[in-house]
Amino acid sequence: MINIAIQITVYIFLAIVLGYVFGWLITKLQLTKRYESRLKAVLNQNKENNLSIDFRNEIYQLKKENRALKEAHKKSLQGYEGQKYVLDQHNAVLDDFQKRLLSKDQVIAGLTKELSLSEEKQLTLEKKYEEEIDAFVFERIELTKKYKELLEKYLALQKRTTVFKSNDSWFSRWFMTPSKQT
Repeated sequence: MINIAIQITVYIFLAIVLGYVFGWLITKLQLTKRYESRLKAVLNQNKENNLSIDFRNEIYQLKKENRALKEAHKKSLQGYEGQKYVLDQHNAVLDDFQKRLLSKDQVIAGLTKELSLSEEKQLTLEKKYEEEIDAFVFERIELTKKYKELLEKYLALQKRTTVFKSNDSWFSRWFMTPSKQT
């Protein structure tokens, strides 16, 4: 009976061990099915942690480069803004000069127009004065001719009317009397 009790004990023990093994296998399969994706995620997290560390380092380097590029951009932008400011000032000065030139061109055009009008007036006045001078000279020549003719006639008349001049008479030589001079 001891044999049978040992056998029953061994069978119970084997049943417990087999139950335990089969239970363990079934539990393992159930847990594997249920938590396999989570387990893989956890296992991949370690790999991803290494990748994330690499990504973090790369992002850190990129941020550094980005900051350096931003600073370089700010510096170049400040230089560009300064150049733009200077160019804007130069453009304003050039626009002012151009406006002045345009206004001077307009003034010059107006002055040349006025000059041409005054030259035309001057030419008409010169012609008018030349005609008046020519008429005056011609009139003067005519008056001179008439004066000479009248003077000759007067002298001829005077010679005919007086045979003796009052100054040439013998009486006037001895007695000084004022005589009328004509």
